[in-house]
Amino acid sequence: MTYEELLEKRENLQHQIIVIEKEMLKFGDPAREILEFLNKKTGRNYRPVLANLNMIRARLKEGYTADELRQVVAKKCREWRGDSFMEKYLRPATLFNATKFAQYSGELQ
Repeated sequence: MTYEELLEKRENLQHQIIVIEKEMLKFGDPAREILEFLNKKTGRNYRPVLANLNMIRARLKEGYTADELRQVVAKKCREWRGDSFMEKYLRPATLFNATKFAQYSGELQ
């Protein structure tokens, strides 16, 4: 297979992913809801792009519940909001990172 053929195949796969993502929205998407919850709690506007949603989905696939993800977001917001150093870490890449999320969820009562 040539490089050009591989590029075309990749583009087709990316298009299929977008189509599937749109179809998933019809059934509700817990990952989007959790991202919206994060945005509401932080006053930010993280976009529902694959980079953000896939980390949330990965935690859900590991067996964490949507409620546990929201609890971690709420707890870290209580702890880090107003702290000029820590507040910047109220973001999907930090909160839903596999290793860090396991630690954060272990802190829940």
